[in-house]
Amino acid sequence: MGKITLKPTENQNFILLGGDFAKTLDHAHKQESEGNFEGACNTRYQAFQQIVDVLPEEVTELDFSHANTRAAIEIIYGSAVDNFLAGDVELSAAQLELLLDCDSEDHIEATPQLALCYIALEEWECLEDIVPDLGDKSPFKALVEALAEFARTGEVSAEKIASLRRHNHLCKELAYPEHPADESYLKDISSERPSQQALAREIYLRCEPLLLKYEGFLEKVK
Repeated sequence: MGKITLKPTENQNFILLGGDFAKTLDHAHKQESEGNFEGACNTRYQAFQQIVDVLPEEVTELDFSHANTRAAIEIIYGSAVDNFLAGDVELSAAQLELLLDCDSEDHIEATPQLALCYIALEEWECLEDIVPDLGDKSPFKALVEALAEFARTGEVSAEKIASLRRHNHLCKELAYPEHPADESYLKDISSERPSQQALAREIYLRCEPLLLKYEGFLEKVK
């Protein structure tokens, strides 16, 4: 990938030079399209390791407007999602925390994924700190709060269920017996204006490891 260096800018942040991270992202996407998911995960993780090697120990704000640096941020996020789905939640959380340190405005919306990590790790205080950042009207927030309550108590309050049921498309998705990420869904979710049902399926698929882990939750909220 060539030598990677960190360069300060006049905007009081830093850019990453070298590595051609956009090309790396494209390569990982191509691997996925060919069904080589393990290869795509390895591609992202190897690039993540190279990025981390040049970051200092103190918090360093990265310039999201710089194309190569933005691609590096996307790689960190993608690798964190890979590790979450693979079951290495601690590593995923550490990657996402690093990402938020480097991109305080959270351009790539890493906070929702970190919320899932905190539920899986049962880090309730950490979860409470970031829940306000999920957006008051977000269906994702309603699901996260209901799921967190179930993980802690084995129950879901009427208030949390009522909040979740305000989001009809997500509730329909939760009730479906199957949630295929088929060609129709992929075409819809990647379009300029994804349908509400596709967005609901995307939320389900992001949360699926936890929905399977905490058996009984779906029955409580149906």
